[in-house]
Amino acid sequence: MSVEGAGPRSGAGEGTAPAEGAGDTVVPEGRDDVRGISDLTFRVVAPYLGSLILHKVMLVLLGLMTVACVVAAPVRLSALPLIPLPVLGVGFYALRRVRAADGDYRPLLRWSSLLFAATLIGLWLLSVVGRWVS
Repeated sequence: MSVEGAGPRSGAGEGTAPAEGAGDTVVPEGRDDVRGISDLTFRVVAPYLGSLILHKVMLVLLGLMTVACVVAAPVRLSALPLIPLPVLGVGFYALRRVRAADGDYRPLLRWSSLLFAATLIGLWLLSVVGRWVS
């Protein structure tokens, strides 16, 4: 058990315990503190990964990247801008699986990690192909 809100300490710094006054509350040790990276992941990060706003932002980002690839192919008269499309397809599939993993955190973390990795690799491939074509 721990004491929260212990009032002013008498003899602070002299090794004495805090005085438990009338305003002190005793809190059991099993409270919802975040301890370690796994608790941080499951209690803080994972609930935000399933948010609808993040889903829409990622859908727009992947859509814009796909449109940029498809439009760049006939403009540049080359098939090289189509190279990132399979990676972006993996990103779309992972985004669909993220929405399907509503409350289960393990698949949510797994698919969102794949989604962000595919998005980063797709952006990297777009920049590499942009340097090759020009």
